[in-house]
Order: sequence, then structure tokens, then C-alpha cells
Amino acid sequence: MTENRTLPGKARKPFWDIHDRVVLARVGPITLVSFGLWAAIAWAIGGFVAVARLSQVGLLTESLAPFLSVGIPLLAILGSRLLEILVNLKAYAAAPTRKLPETGFAFQGALILCTLVLIAVAFQHSLPALRLLDALVLGLPLGHAFGRMGCLAYGCCHGRPTTSRLSIRYVDPCSKPVWKEGLSGVLLHPTQLYSAAGNVGLFLVLNGLAQLGPMREGMLAAAYLLLNSAGRFGMEFLRWPLATAGRRVKPFQWISMGLFLAGLVLLTWALASPVFDYALTAESARSAAGAVHFLGWLLCGSLVLFLGFGIHGRQVGRYFG
Repeated sequence: MTENRTLPGKARKPFWDIHDRVVLARVGPITLVSFGLWAAIAWAIGGFVAVARLSQVGLLTESLAPFLSVGIPLLAILGSRLLEILVNLKAYAAAPTRKLPETGFAFQGALILCTLVLIAVAFQHSLPALRLLDALVLGLPLGHAFGRMGCLAYGCCHGRPTTSRLSIRYVDPCSKPVWKEGLSGVLLHPTQLYSAAGNVGLFLVLNGLAQLGPMREGMLAAAYLLLNSAGRFGMEFLRWPLATAGRRVKPFQWISMGLFLAGLVLLTWALASPVFDYALTAESARSAAGAVHFLGWLLCGSLVLFLGFGIHGRQVGRYFG
């Protein structure tokens, strides 16, 4: 049984107050949560970098921009929801009327579905699929880092209990560790912050590699898959829930291993692909600036994510209605 170690009011530090705020506003039966706002910010920032890179490499067209800016957020919501259901299928099958209204998302599901659809769209429009993926991963980790701040505010993707000084705790009754896990006041690993920092590092690594000069198309996307999946595999050792004697490898670790293998396949594909120069120069930066014309579409995508991830019912953790 986990010890409940709630801090006295005066002992609570400001940072804990900042991250332990779930509800933005309540309007009638609708609750707007901070996760949706962070998801919108993540798309506005990471999406703009990705779209700018697409403009730089000559793949951003008037016909493709609406799909990339709005269609991808919709697919991300769908894919992340579907994977969360599949991972917990037994629980959903046992009590569908109770489980289906609950909110729950998994980033890896969004990554898988969006990647498959993007490859299909590239082939349909006779676009270089690997170059398309390369351009997008140059912005994806930065957006993901901001998305993890939404996880921090909401309390999802939290770590296991710890005695480390590098820890956080939740007491807001609307935060997920409190209402779902009964971990009010318990010191937890701030895995959301670890993931955010890791994604910022990955963003810098990938963009640094892009500046090295010409490389095979698909190398950046393969590097993203390999590094991201390896990082997520390791992070699961610190994340809740704890591994059990009967299940030493968690479901998301299995998925991470599958994505790592996909990264190796993508790397093999990349080794036989044409060479392209992704480095930002004065000339290519002017091309990237063309993404400003599609800012309206990006903001529409942010609104989609805000509504898709941010609207709960009166009871936080359940869909409206």
C-alpha cells in the first residue's frame, strides 16, 4: 500500500501548484482541461517547424496544406485513442459502458496511424515519402515536448513512487494520479518532464544532423524512430504502473520494440534512397518562410486538438455526454 504523504499548506512549493492545475474552466456540463491547451500549443509550435521544413524541401502545396494542418491532428486523436483501447482491451470488453466514456490516449498510436497515412498520401500524390517523413520529424519532437507539459499538468503518464529529491506530487482531486490511482500527495518520478527534456534533446540532435549536409532520404526519420522508441522503452521502467511478476515487459515496451524494428526497416529503405540536403541556408530559409502563408490552417489544427483533448464532461476523465 502506498503511503499518502500530503504536504502541509505552507510547505507546498510554487512549482507543485503550477503543475497541479487540471481544470481551465467549467461551462455548464463541459469541463475544459489544461491538456487540450498544451496540445494546441504543441501543434502550433511543432507543426509550424514541420510545415516550414516541408516548405523548405519543396513539398508544401496548397492542396496538401489543409490535410497536413488539420487532417493529421484528427488522425492523431483517433490513433492515440484506438491504441489506448487496444492496450486495455480486456478492461474495455469487461465493462464497456464504464470504460468507453473515459478519456485515454497513447502517443504511439498517433505516431503509427499518422505515419502510415502519410506514406499512403505520398504515394498517391507521387511525392518522395521518405523526404516527407524527414521534414516532419524535424519539428515533431519539439511539439511532443510541449505535449508532455500537458501530461504534466493533467497528471497522465506519471511516474512511479520515489524517494528521490527530484520528484513531484499531485493533490488536485481532478488530476489523474489522484482520481484514478489514489496517489494523492505521494512523491512520484516527474516522467513527463524527463520525456519533455528527451524530446528537446532529440529535436536538437535531428536538426543538428540535418545541418551536416547531404544525406540519404529517410535517415532522419529512421533516426527519430530508433532514438524515440529506445527512449520510451527505458522510460517505462520509471512510469506507472509498476511491472508485475507475471508481466515484466509492459505493453508500451513491446510497442517500442516494434517501432525500433520499424526504424531498422526504414533505415534499410533509406540506404537505397536518393541523397538530399536538409541544411538550412539563407536561400532555403527563405523557402521555409513560405510556411507563414499556411499559419491559418495550423491554427485550425490547434483548435481541433484543443477540442479533441481538452473537452471533458463535468467529471474530469470522462467525455462530454
